[in-house]
Parts: sequence; C-alpha cells; structure tokens
Amino acid sequence: MVSAAPPLLPIFRSDAQARILSWLLLVPEREQPIATLVPVAGVAQSNVLREVNRLVSAGLLTERRAGPTRLVSANRSSPYFEPLVQLLGRAFGPASLVPEELEQVPGVERAVIAGSWARRFHGEPGPPPNDVDVVVVGEPDRRRLRRANARLEERLGTPVQVTVVTSEEWDSQSSGFLQEVRTRPHLTVIDNTLGE
Repeated sequence: MVSAAPPLLPIFRSDAQARILSWLLLVPEREQPIATLVPVAGVAQSNVLREVNRLVSAGLLTERRAGPTRLVSANRSSPYFEPLVQLLGRAFGPASLVPEELEQVPGVERAVIAGSWARRFHGEPGPPPNDVDVVVVGEPDRRRLRRANARLEERLGTPVQVTVVTSEEWDSQSSGFLQEVRTRPHLTVIDNTLGE
C-alpha cells in the first residue's frame, strides 16, 4: 500500500516517510529496530523497510547492527539534519514532543491532541494549523504543566493550548467541547489508563 503525501507538510514522498523522519529526527537519541517503526509509520513492515532504506541511502538516517537486528537513528552529521528538524518539528512535532514533555508531569492520565493539527495529521485537508490543542486528563501538577507547555511552545515554534479536565469529565463527555474532541479526529499520545 502506497502512503499518500502528508497533508501537514506535503513535501515528503509519503506520510510514512514523514512520520519515520519526525519520530527519529525530533528525538535524535532514539535508536530503534526497524520493526518498531511499523506502528509509527502506519504501514506494513515491508513499506517501512523500503522507506528506511531510502533514508539511509540518502544519509538522513544511520544504521548499525546488533546481532541480526538493524537499528536506525538520526544522522546528526547530515547537512539536512537541522533544516529537517525545523520543518518536521513544526509540522509533525506534536506527535513526538507532546508525550515526551507531558510524561514528565505527575498526574497526567491521558493526553489527547485535538483541533486542526489532529485533523491534518489524520489526512483532512486544510490550511496549516496555527496552534496545537492538547486536552490533558487527570489532576496534573499545574506548575510543572505550565513549564512543560512553555517548553513545548519553544520547541514547536507555535502556541500550544492546554485544556485540563478530570477523568470523570472525560468519561462522561459532560461538555460540548469534550463531545467534539472525542467525535472529531484526535490523537491520543499518552494513555496511562490502559492497565485499569
């Protein structure tokens, strides 16, 4: 299955390619087996393998072997690394950076990206998003949440609107806002309730 160009930034060959690049370049210390990129890319392993081979050949990713496993990571010495990080961070960064920042905040049970960014991420055409809307479910430490929000805005280069709701409000969908979030395209980036 061929993955179409991503509506968030249609300069990439495919949505899978953009997701792989953003996953690895936006957190450059990541080094992962190719198989673990399948859920990130949202395509079959054979397609991920082809995309990774292209990116390694182009010098955007590096690879090393650990026994039979091929591990890939960002090639920080590529002349394209910094410009790609800037582009990918603006367009695809929320999927990688929101969970990275919010996992450090105590009391976050769930984090969901909603709004125009989520709609573009899921393929709905439209203008580039002006901000990123994040719904945080739980009882987070407010001071640490504000700090994480400030870091996100700096790293993404765009405003991040955080709305905090309790788990009871989330489960009951008590407001029109929450009903809209749950029925429109959204991306759950943290879910610490799965074991409950």
